[in-house]
Amino acid sequence: MFREERGSALLLVLFMVLIFSILGLAVLSASIGGATRTETKQKDVQSLHLAEKALNEAAAYIMSDFESQDGVNIDEVQNRLDDITVKLNGRATSTLLDHDVGAARGKIHSIEFKENKKEDSSLNYKITIDAEATVNNVTRLLTQDIVLDTFPDSLKYAMGSEGTVLINGSPYIIGDIYAGEALKVKNEAEYLYLGTPLYQSTKFPKLEGSAYVQKNASGDGLNAYYCETVSATVSQTSPQCDTLENVGNSNSGYKSISEEEGEGVKTIKEVLTSTDPANIHVKDQSKFAGIEVNEAFVDKMVQAIGKNKLDPDFQRTNVKTALSSRESLTNYLRPLIEVIDPLDEVEPDPANAPEYAAYEEKKRNLTALFSSELENTMMYNGNLTIDGGEVFSKLLYKESVKNPVPVNLNKSSWFIVNGDLTINNTNIDKGNLDIKANILVTGNLSIHNTVNMDSTIYTLGKTEIVDASILGLKGIDSGGKLVDKELVLISKGAIDIYRVNSFRDIKEPFTYNSNEPGNPPVETHGANPPILKAFFYTDSDATIYGVGSVFWVYGGFFAKGNLTVNAIRGNATGGVESIKMDDQTQVTSENLSRLIIDYNSKIFENQKVGLPRVSKVGLTVGKKKQVTEFK
Repeated sequence: MFREERGSALLLVLFMVLIFSILGLAVLSASIGGATRTETKQKDVQSLHLAEKALNEAAAYIMSDFESQDGVNIDEVQNRLDDITVKLNGRATSTLLDHDVGAARGKIHSIEFKENKKEDSSLNYKITIDAEATVNNVTRLLTQDIVLDTFPDSLKYAMGSEGTVLINGSPYIIGDIYAGEALKVKNEAEYLYLGTPLYQSTKFPKLEGSAYVQKNASGDGLNAYYCETVSATVSQTSPQCDTLENVGNSNSGYKSISEEEGEGVKTIKEVLTSTDPANIHVKDQSKFAGIEVNEAFVDKMVQAIGKNKLDPDFQRTNVKTALSSRESLTNYLRPLIEVIDPLDEVEPDPANAPEYAAYEEKKRNLTALFSSELENTMMYNGNLTIDGGEVFSKLLYKESVKNPVPVNLNKSSWFIVNGDLTINNTNIDKGNLDIKANILVTGNLSIHNTVNMDSTIYTLGKTEIVDASILGLKGIDSGGKLVDKELVLISKGAIDIYRVNSFRDIKEPFTYNSNEPGNPPVETHGANPPILKAFFYTDSDATIYGVGSVFWVYGGFFAKGNLTVNAIRGNATGGVESIKMDDQTQVTSENLSRLIIDYNSKIFENQKVGLPRVSKVGLTVGKKKQVTEFK
């Protein structure tokens, strides 16, 4: 029996040794695996941090480059980003992690720049930075967007001013408003009739949008005020609310607009009869990107000639010098572009055969020129009147030239007027006058009667809009849809708008389509006042009226100086001593206001070739994202 059990102890020992060996190997394997995973995780975290460092360096470089510039030309953004890309692409970011891992490398993989069309059809630019980092064969990829907004803030509001905005009465504003200094609102319209200043109590204005204002001097409230008048059915010869100069005095009828509801105070919601209680925002004036008209004019003149890439600063200096006088501009541009000498104002005597023949030949050439679609930059060397007549019938550039796709950042075609430009449709019976061109005017601008426009116009002088109906010229948008385009007018001097549809009745209320980008107005009764398809900007103060006149705008109005708006609701007619108007206590609909501004965000898409430079660039840095591969 004992003999049969002999050797069993040895087998047991061997079995136990095997079990412990297996367990030992398992523990050893787990330890080695854990150490490997720990090292891999460490490399993973280190590579992620290194890629993040590369992104931070690139973003800081881009931010610093644009913020250090006093002004940015929209057309030069791509070139500037190309320069940054050359400097940063492949740029290495290294760090010594530890003696085991050794040196690791992170780099910028690529910087992509592209146009970004937003839902409301406005535009900005997106810079996408891709960075990668590798630590001992462990690679991580990160991407980050920087939104670069190079369009002027002035063009992003239905109405506004870098100074004080004074709203008198009841305009209807569809879009945002901006007040760079103070916002002052009262339910009393001011107007001038037969030389006499008059004042009419009415409703408070209606805003469908947000109001962007400043903090007051003490920082504990808004630099926004209101004054409420007692209802009056007829115009008064003295205001119920103090004049602008008295606003803020201790005896002023104006009170501060409150940020919060309370007894005895009014909020912006009540003053602007808005449906949104949170529609007031503080926007620091120092961060406002305004328009530099003189610099923008030079930018577009350079673009019209063709940018000298080798020495752009020298070229800009030459253009600025040339703009000092009409003669110097003529001498500078004649060797560079086609210069059209003006037709003699007085037709020569046919008895003087040579002189009369030369006059007739020039007349035929001008007639052919202004009846055809133009392609190249040219300058009319003198005052020009486009009247829809035999000679100066219209001004049209080819669609591919006026609205090129893609945009040539260094060269585009402009029509330059070395003098004053008058657009006056004196041949209405023959049809509307069409303007499709980007135009630079060194003198004054005047627009009369009915004109169809797809145009951006810069003028270094003043502007007069006299009994004008500015309609949109039909054109194709980026989506291939036939739409009405518009005028974007950038005026160095004041913009004066006289008797636009004076005393014309409103047959049907104003309505707009909120389901389409840009909130386009809905065409209503044919006898309704026409809607001006235009965005107006002036470097000066501005005052606009919707009292006797009807001022309906699809676009916007912005002033670098103070902006004063006066409006009533309903219909009006001329009386003996004052304007007779509908009872302002009974006209409740804002859609019957005689001054309506419906903001058109599609100007960025329709007129982007002609839009001006900005004095500051808006930069917004997005979140970092880890990706498995770059797009």
